[in-house]
Amino acid sequence: MKRLRTIGGVLHNFLGTYTSRYSDLDGYWLFGFVVSDLEELEIDLLGPTVGPMMSTPVAAAIHLAGQRFREQMEKAGLSVSCLKEATLQITKLPDSRSGFVNGRVCAGHTLQFLARAVSGSGETYESDKSVFVAPHNPRVEQRSRRGS
Repeated sequence: MKRLRTIGGVLHNFLGTYTSRYSDLDGYWLFGFVVSDLEELEIDLLGPTVGPMMSTPVAAAIHLAGQRFREQMEKAGLSVSCLKEATLQITKLPDSRSGFVNGRVCAGHTLQFLARAVSGSGETYESDKSVFVAPHNPRVEQRSRRGS
């Protein structure tokens, strides 16, 4: 029973790390690059994560989702083999809104992230998170020192 409850925590922690500033592309927050072109994206979190597929920002987001999910499963001491399915659905809400980026008001959208996992016994777990995302703008954003 404890293992199954842990899956809910894994999903919550996964969304926290995946949507954080540490998800970057060339030192800038990854989601600023994808928000303009994104309407809805569903990612198989159990799919292959062979090498960094960074040919497009969306490909980078897909690769990073699988990588971060597996990291959270390992931290919880769980194998992905205990799951029948694990998905992440990212949806851009249609209405533009204003939000803050580094203290400046910017136009952007709310992205909704819904992580879902089905255990081997058929139990379903979900966690969600909504985040304001403005399109990438290097004049407003601060580049991470991690970026090369």
